[in-house]
Amino acid sequence: MYPKFLLAVSGTIFLVYGVACWINPELPAEYAGLFIATHNGYAEIAAMYGGLQSSFGAVLVASAFLKGYQRPGLWLILICIGTLAAARASVALSGLDSSFQVANSSLGIDMSSSFTSYTWGALAFEVFIALWAGLALLRKG
Repeated sequence: MYPKFLLAVSGTIFLVYGVACWINPELPAEYAGLFIATHNGYAEIAAMYGGLQSSFGAVLVASAFLKGYQRPGLWLILICIGTLAAARASVALSGLDSSFQVANSSLGIDMSSSFTSYTWGALAFEVFIALWAGLALLRKG
């Protein structure tokens, strides 16, 4: 099941994407269709998409090469990315179709089930690596 490969490649993906998001918080915002309205928003996107993802990736890369850390790294993928996929899927697959009003404003926000390739691609990646990690854990016994 090549656990070292899974950890190194997925870790590198998270690390590189995290650093890119840290440097440019508008990158993930644009992909996800978000609008960053304040400086606090920039800090939050940089922290969650940049800092958290780059540190998560670094931990996965390290666990690929440090003796005795492959199994914990696989558990980390299975739990963290598995629940990330479950949360994304719970919304993307819910048939979401509604309209919201922003507090005392005429600005309407429409939501529909026509998610972009960003959502479906992220979901596919998350499900794939979480399942791969789970299978690798089963094989490692």
